[in-house]
Amino acid sequence: MPPPTGSEPEPPPPPEESTTTVPPEHAGDQDSPPEEVPLSEETVPPPPGEPVDPLEAERLIRRELRVAQAEVLQSAAEVADAADLVDQLADRLATLQRQLARLDVAQQLKVRELQEAEVRFRERVANAVVRGNAAELDTVMTSQDATILEMRKVFLTSVSEADRQSVTDLTRAKAVIDGSVLDALDAVARTRRELRAARGGLQDALRLNTERKFHLAVFSAGSEIVIRGFVFPLGEPYSFIDSWGYPRMTGTEYEHGHQGVDIMAPFGTPVYAVERGVLTRVGTDVLGGTKLWLKGQSGTYYYYAHMQAYAEGIAEGVVVNAGQLVGYVGDSGNAQGGAPHTHFQIHPGGGEPVNPYGLLKVVSDLSRSGPGAE
Repeated sequence: MPPPTGSEPEPPPPPEESTTTVPPEHAGDQDSPPEEVPLSEETVPPPPGEPVDPLEAERLIRRELRVAQAEVLQSAAEVADAADLVDQLADRLATLQRQLARLDVAQQLKVRELQEAEVRFRERVANAVVRGNAAELDTVMTSQDATILEMRKVFLTSVSEADRQSVTDLTRAKAVIDGSVLDALDAVARTRRELRAARGGLQDALRLNTERKFHLAVFSAGSEIVIRGFVFPLGEPYSFIDSWGYPRMTGTEYEHGHQGVDIMAPFGTPVYAVERGVLTRVGTDVLGGTKLWLKGQSGTYYYYAHMQAYAEGIAEGVVVNAGQLVGYVGDSGNAQGGAPHTHFQIHPGGGEPVNPYGLLKVVSDLSRSGPGAE
């Protein structure tokens, strides 16, 4: 279940006359016939203030199972390579630090004075950011050559006396240390930077590997698609089966095969937006009852039917976030008198519907086994 974004309002009371005695496998036999997708040219704006993640560019994903399997193997190898690089750099840093630890007392004292001078210099750089001198000071700070440091001071025409003093202190501290020691200190600083970058690369590789494992699980469950950022559409408790293709409204002019999944839940159970998107149609009719269409960032359209009521503020054109409350489970429309449930459909790109069961099953299993799950 998606975590609530805050204190959610109380759901409306259930209808006075209703029954929930219909078993889940037979409930919803009178689900409304397929309706035309309300296509919209409106684009979904990204969340305000959030940086664009390159990995988020592809939100609707289609893969053959064998391709998804190959991607998992590839990303696992990338994780192993990234972990090896982190280990190598950590070992190199430890070796360099042991070398510095073997210096005589006098050299260690000089190294400590140099480190203190560098701390003061960095403080001046931070202060110079406000005064506009950061670029000049940063150029000096990146050099390990005492001669270059002296030459660079000529160009610091706009810095304060404290800035000049910090450069002088740093230059003098470097001048009294052996060149080999300066080289070792430079190697330590460089290795630390490389190690930070390698650890960031490892985290990116782990994230990609986790995502690809999720993709593989969804495709292995029989889904045709994966939607990045997809959350389960109902709160607990709920249950559902793969009812795709089941006969609906048999013996009537609306007879059809089921084009979605019926998620069974008590009256008033929260209904959520499965993806950040815009509501393209909100309304009520005799068949679908209280229903809505959501166009997600991925370009996928989602259909919710038979709700009891909408959440406050829900209307056509409203942009909602993934996991945002949009309504409550009910039995409206031609589901009245049956077990309360939400009829849920997925239309990639606004085209023909696909079976949502595989995607729902994996997302449900993960949410129920994740942190905070009972």
